[in-house]
Amino acid sequence: MRRWFISLATVAAGGLLPAPADAGSLFSPPAPVAVPPGPPPGPCPPPPCPPPPVRYETRTVTKYRTEYRTEFQEVQRTVTLEVPETVMREVGETVMVRHWRDVQRQRSVMVPTTRLETREREVPRTEWVRQTRERTVLVPETRVVEQRHRVLVPEVRTEVRQRTVMVPDVRLEQRQRAVTVVRPVPETHTEQVVTAAGMAVPVCDPCTGLAGVVCQVVPQVQNVCVTTVRPVAEQHVETVAVPVPTVRAETRTEAVAVPAAREEVRTEKVPVTTLRPARQAYAVSVPVTRRAVEAVEVPVRELRPAVETYTERVCEERPEERVRQVPVTVNRTVTEVVTERVPCRVAVRVPYQVTLRVPFPCDCP
Repeated sequence: MRRWFISLATVAAGGLLPAPADAGSLFSPPAPVAVPPGPPPGPCPPPPCPPPPVRYETRTVTKYRTEYRTEFQEVQRTVTLEVPETVMREVGETVMVRHWRDVQRQRSVMVPTTRLETREREVPRTEWVRQTRERTVLVPETRVVEQRHRVLVPEVRTEVRQRTVMVPDVRLEQRQRAVTVVRPVPETHTEQVVTAAGMAVPVCDPCTGLAGVVCQVVPQVQNVCVTTVRPVAEQHVETVAVPVPTVRAETRTEAVAVPAAREEVRTEKVPVTTLRPARQAYAVSVPVTRRAVEAVEVPVRELRPAVETYTERVCEERPEERVRQVPVTVNRTVTEVVTERVPCRVAVRVPYQVTLRVPFPCDCP
């Protein structure tokens, strides 16, 4: 390592390499330099020691870039508004006012009058005259007579009968059903985890041109095995005994009371009513109608013309000046302070990763 630094300083002093402008110019290939003509070369100096070999490594470096985002800020502003207000004002107007006056007028009307008039008419007169008449009527007679008739006498007899009854019963039946069982199954998978790792980074002093190594903490991604439990559903068939309700027939013997009836001949005395004809005299009033002439007074209605005076109300309109209150809308200027949300740009540092090839000197002798 020491020999490599001495060789690098000798080449820079001899003018073979340009002065370093930044940290990355030391690791770039040297640019050709024009050498001015000089005196003829003398004897060749001894060759310098060759520089040690340099190898390159690929590293991931985290850098930051500036991004602008839009955010909202609350800003207070003074706003002037026009507020409408209602004010009552007096307005004069001419109004046509109605008024009534009485007017005497005459009209011809037909007046109904009633007068009595004597008239003759023929009317029927009804008179009642008593007369004796005969009629045949039925006179009831009642006598007791013996009669025989049949009657039904109710009775109850006992009979032994058999009947079939359906009795409920339960039997066990073997059936199969599908059952689902959840079983936990462990699984192992790989996850990526970001950790911090120290890494040697070469740097160069811009004043002296000497290179050095600095330890820097960089993020490193590692694969970690993680075990998780996953539920797995399994189905199997099991046999169960299921009670099944059924009905069985059963014969039973029962004593049943059966209603019956028997006939009997009975004799009893009953009253019998009969009707016999008989002659009967009776007196009746017979209406007799005759015609008679009578004089009556009949009211007769007539219409005669007449002139009458009546009072009628006539409507007239006359102008009149009036004053009334009218609402008028007036705008009033009002100043108030409001808070608004104003968008603004904000600079934010966003990290990103860059893959670089970094030269790493070898410590070979």
